[in-house]
Amino acid sequence: MRALEGVVLIDFGQYLAGPFGPMILGDLGADVIKVEPIAGDGMRMVNQPFCGATRGKRDIALDLKSEAGKRIALELVARADIVHHNMTKGVADRLGIGYEHCKAVKPDIVYCNTYAYGLDGPQSHFGGLDPLFQAAAGIEYEAGPVHAGNTPLYLRFGMTDTANAMLSIVGCLAALYHQRRTGEGQELWTSLLDAAALLSSDAMLVGGEASPRPRLDADQCGIDACYRLYRTQDDWIQICAVKPEHWRGLCAALGLPELADDERFATPAARAEHRQQLEALLAPAFATRTSIVWTRLLDEHGVPNEIPIETKAGERVLFDADNERLGLVVEYEQPVLGRMRQFGNLVDFSETPGEIRGPTPRVGEHTREILAWLGYSDDEMAKLKEDAVVYWPDEHYRWTV
Repeated sequence: MRALEGVVLIDFGQYLAGPFGPMILGDLGADVIKVEPIAGDGMRMVNQPFCGATRGKRDIALDLKSEAGKRIALELVARADIVHHNMTKGVADRLGIGYEHCKAVKPDIVYCNTYAYGLDGPQSHFGGLDPLFQAAAGIEYEAGPVHAGNTPLYLRFGMTDTANAMLSIVGCLAALYHQRRTGEGQELWTSLLDAAALLSSDAMLVGGEASPRPRLDADQCGIDACYRLYRTQDDWIQICAVKPEHWRGLCAALGLPELADDERFATPAARAEHRQQLEALLAPAFATRTSIVWTRLLDEHGVPNEIPIETKAGERVLFDADNERLGLVVEYEQPVLGRMRQFGNLVDFSETPGEIRGPTPRVGEHTREILAWLGYSDDEMAKLKEDAVVYWPDEHYRWTV
């Protein structure tokens, strides 16, 4: 048994913020049916993020703008527990698969929309993309950091998309628990703006005044002399010396034991006050040896540290033996792309382990299987395909990447 075995989720989403959450729920055992336009998800041409948000799903290609396509979509909803998508406000209603439409065919449905700006408010009718919300929440300003004279910095692709999706997972599971407990469904929503707020959740006001936040230095190396990157003889090393024993271990590992009791650095507050002086002492010490020597010395002295790696587009991570043993890597055959490796299970269970069910599906790969599940005959399926209501790939199908 899987944790979510028996749960059926209909995924009407496209791109990243919509499909990523259902994929994770599928990894936990839910049967996720991706309803995809006949022309394909708009992100199929951006191969890596599409594969990273769509594996293990059953796929039906459907024209939702046709009456027959809408009817099939609602037949799927009638058999589902959860509906999930990331359409802009009003689009699902215009297509006939809004919350009220779905509730009419499945009164206890859990219905989740991952918006850009949210359900209500002056910008709720807008769509959005990840960098906009990194900007709106101050993430890019702080990452610069602009206060130190730098320009704003866009951190990385998809941060608020994936955080939005993970929030939707929490919401769906909470609503599903409520459904099981009371028999009641409900509509819920998250947004890219919600995700950006989550990623900026160290910001708060106390008595109307801004509470101090850890801030990057101008070199973007860290927020404290003992919580930052240092250049070594050949590379870099990240240290996080946050406890008194870490501080003493750091001084011993660097061969600077006299610093441990220096009154300028004896306490965290003193080290913060004299940060530049301390960094001026630590930086040349780190530059005398290679990163691998430092990580071993720091490990021996109990100082948390890691060497930042160049992942080579993920190759080093996905072929890491420890990651393989931890189940963080999965490998399978994809009919078009061939042998694939991706990240594996993100949550471990003792009794109901997750299961990666396979690679990204082709457009409409499971259309016939899903229509048969709904009770359609072969002749009815053929007529639907002839009328361009549905699509499934022929044997000669190729997916352009």
